Amino acid sequence: MLSTLALAAAIQLPTQAQELAPGARYDPEIPTLEEVAGHGFREAVTPPDDVIRYMEALAAAAPERTRLIRYAESWEGRPLVVLVIGSPERLARLEEVKAGIARLADPRGLSDAEAETLLAELPVVTALMHGVHGNEISSSGAAMAEAYHLLAATGDADVDLILSESLVLIDPMENPDERNRFVYQNGIAQARWPDEAGVSAEHDEPWPGGRGNHYLFDLNRDLFIQSQPETRGKVDIFLEYRPQIVADLHEMGGDATYFFPPTAPPSNPWYGEQQIALMDVFGEAIGARFDARGFAYFNRDVYDLFYPGYVDMWPMGHGALGMTYEQASARALVLRRSDGDLLTYGDGVLHHFTAAIETALTSARNRERILRDYLAFRREGIALGERGAAEIVLHSAHDPGMAERLAGLLAENGIEVYRASGPVTVGDRTLAADASFIVPLDQPTHRFIHNLLDANVPMEEDFVRRQIERRANRQPDEIYDLTAWSQALLWDVEAIETPATGTRGEAIATGEGLLEAGGAQAGVPAADVPALPEALVGYLIPWGTNGAAAVAEALREGIRIRAAGAEFTLDGRRFGVGTAIVRAAENDPGLPGRLAGIAARHGAEVVPIDDAYVREGMSLGSRRVRALREPRVLLVYDAPGRSLSVGWARYVLERRYGQRTTAVRASSLGRARLTDYDVIVFPSGSYGGVVGDGLLDGLRAWMRDGGTLITMAESSRWASRAGLLATETERRGGRAESDDPPEPDTPEQPIEYLDAISPEDESPEGVPGAILRAVLDTEHWLTAGTDGEIGVLVEGARVFRPITLDEGTNVGRYADLDSLVLSGIVWEESRPQLASKAFLIHQSVGRGQLVAFAEDPNYRAYAEATQLLFMNAVLLGPGR
Repeated sequence: MLSTLALAAAIQLPTQAQELAPGARYDPEIPTLEEVAGHGFREAVTPPDDVIRYMEALAAAAPERTRLIRYAESWEGRPLVVLVIGSPERLARLEEVKAGIARLADPRGLSDAEAETLLAELPVVTALMHGVHGNEISSSGAAMAEAYHLLAATGDADVDLILSESLVLIDPMENPDERNRFVYQNGIAQARWPDEAGVSAEHDEPWPGGRGNHYLFDLNRDLFIQSQPETRGKVDIFLEYRPQIVADLHEMGGDATYFFPPTAPPSNPWYGEQQIALMDVFGEAIGARFDARGFAYFNRDVYDLFYPGYVDMWPMGHGALGMTYEQASARALVLRRSDGDLLTYGDGVLHHFTAAIETALTSARNRERILRDYLAFRREGIALGERGAAEIVLHSAHDPGMAERLAGLLAENGIEVYRASGPVTVGDRTLAADASFIVPLDQPTHRFIHNLLDANVPMEEDFVRRQIERRANRQPDEIYDLTAWSQALLWDVEAIETPATGTRGEAIATGEGLLEAGGAQAGVPAADVPALPEALVGYLIPWGTNGAAAVAEALREGIRIRAAGAEFTLDGRRFGVGTAIVRAAENDPGLPGRLAGIAARHGAEVVPIDDAYVREGMSLGSRRVRALREPRVLLVYDAPGRSLSVGWARYVLERRYGQRTTAVRASSLGRARLTDYDVIVFPSGSYGGVVGDGLLDGLRAWMRDGGTLITMAESSRWASRAGLLATETERRGGRAESDDPPEPDTPEQPIEYLDAISPEDESPEGVPGAILRAVLDTEHWLTAGTDGEIGVLVEGARVFRPITLDEGTNVGRYADLDSLVLSGIVWEESRPQLASKAFLIHQSVGRGQLVAFAEDPNYRAYAEATQLLFMNAVLLGPGR
């Protein structure tokens, strides 16, 4: 492959610039990358298989100083590894070292004398993470060079200090599937000589690019939700080795230089002062090293310290110092920058290598301070919990499975969570034990608990004021990512702070499998689950996240199921819309065993019934009861769909809910036989360029014949413009998008300056990632499993007018102005325009329907409440 050709052969570089570390001498017994893969560290973009082969070769050459750990396997079956490097003495006592660090991490009962002994003996643990985005290519090259340098350098006092005072964890490739995609696409696009033009094919990645993983997720936003195997394995390593320093090495635009902390504002208020202060120690050290080598850099700009779901920010929640490093990317072997200079892949490797080695050295030099700061953070968490409310109770009366899954999520993040041992009294309320979980606040992860569950994590007031001023002048804000992510709000689970309830029962352990792919619990084979009791009539499955996942599997396995179209009460218990009805007479005699296994795998409740005589509500034989079948789902794939939205939808369908799905490229949609499918999902994107008049007519006819079309975010806007959806989006001030711009008024004197310079026709004020309250129509089948209000993640500038009653139903709308914002920043100008506008629209089309979401319901796979609405459309829509 051309990508393995030596860069130096095509581009002449000074000999000095080729050196990793000036003056370094290396042990010939430690293999070089050239000996293993046929090229040097800075000469080629190494394919993922060769990255692994090289790390294996290093581990084999220095077994007394390394441990190579395979911590996960990607969706496409590629290994993810971390190479642990330390002195022979440390590695010989590795389990003892890990136990000592775990004792620092949980200092409850740790005496000062014991702490001092540990602080004197333990190494600092530095984790160097590389390539979380597959097309950020130079970091993996640097990772291999870092490992080689630490193992092969001889007579190097800095390396000796690193090995004596620390353990270094090197993850060379956090996203192997997409590195493989990049190497393949880059290789087939390469010319005879590396092309420096930014518009050339080797720099121009086809959809979906090489940033995301197999399911097109941004793995650098997945740390606390852990929806992807690459992330789950990484967090397991973090919790096992508990690194105190974590550096995550990235790439950015080719016209930049190099970024390392200190970061830009804002800072997350739940991080510790010691962590922030320590950041400057590392910044100064790397700056001095870069100055000595003539490398340009910047800091305190662009990259902030606010969102807790990054690879480097997740450890901050546990008391470590996390840092992002960003290198200007050649995105191939060489790039001609806009200033005329050449940037090479080798430059990126060298800069990253230099920053990483200096990070490890600075960690070693400050070993005791770093460990003391880490211990202080963990102790402060316990103390904070002892001073305030003693516990947070997680509770969901309408969907206990949601509360259980959120409890499992927290446990997977290293937070102690307990099942309630009995009914929980909170104020004047008594909460059912099976729907309640206890999170004690007097634990080392106190700050992280609040960071994930609190309704609001405030930004610094000065920073927010500056953004308001920038917006008034029509400048983009400086908010890097979301302003809200409360998992309690997005999962529609109450998080109630309370004094100790006395109901702490069994602990939920990490690895229990509550978050396994496909929504199923691990380790529950059907053969090991007792069959359900025989029931004369059959079984009811209350609808909710776990119930919906169980129904999806049951339909896939051929079990006949019907769904309630209204509420009913049976044997004194109320059952909601969507409740699955599984009649014994309509299924084979093995139903009790089969259904028991499915329910156990998904944590779903199954209620046997011997009597179907309903005394209140809908009868079980009513016409409002609908027969379900396994839906045949088509997911529109490829451009112009937004890759993240496509990936999120596909993951939620296939992995979270286990729904078989056919992905059809948008350009091939016209060749698909629409009658082969019951549901067509258009992820966010504008499809006007690929869906012409003929296909639009075909979609209308398909819906009239019973098809369910689902749109979201930008695809809902496209559906409105295309005439499929009978409402439209608004411009700023409430003007319909289709209306002509207003005539400019003749200004009166004196004028208001900001009013005078404001454009007459603008998009609505954008929302920078906040959570709004949505009010739902609980009688509509699309809201099955909800309690009438949920939190919705809103990002962007879409405002949909409510659909009129003659055209459809506003199943979900944003709340009134006074109660609109649940969490995060929503600009004052945005709130009146968003209040009471449509979030979820149902529009009947013949025997079928169009279901339109104003936002993406599958956002990052952690908006569980809106994901359920999406799956309601998929599972309950066909055949209605």
